[in-house]
Amino acid sequence: MKIQLPIDTSAVSFIDVMPPEPFLDGHTKQQKADANGEPLYSVELVCIGTEGDEILSVTFPGPPPAGICQGMPVRVTGLMVTGGAIGDRFGLTFRATDIEPLSAADAETGRQPSSGAAGLNR
Repeated sequence: MKIQLPIDTSAVSFIDVMPPEPFLDGHTKQQKADANGEPLYSVELVCIGTEGDEILSVTFPGPPPAGICQGMPVRVTGLMVTGGAIGDRFGLTFRATDIEPLSAADAETGRQPSSGAAGLNR
């Protein structure tokens, strides 16, 4: 059974490392879609917190917002993590409901606006 756990992003900031790209099926090389038929995209983000930083590959539905480019601060909404195993290999996948450029005011602070949702702190 896979369990998705929400991540509280209010104490971290995200910067786009690589532009969004279509999320492809490893076998068919076709773009994957979510349960609603929305095409999935993947983006590499550096997640910066008080304890350090980490690069995450985050998948999200729908076309990427115009203007997201390398080095740009972004807002990540609805971030979830899921653990899984294939054979003897274990990994984490990250999925967001939305990724968008930060407003100028939010980019100045570098922090995600508080969503009020409970989640995991890292």
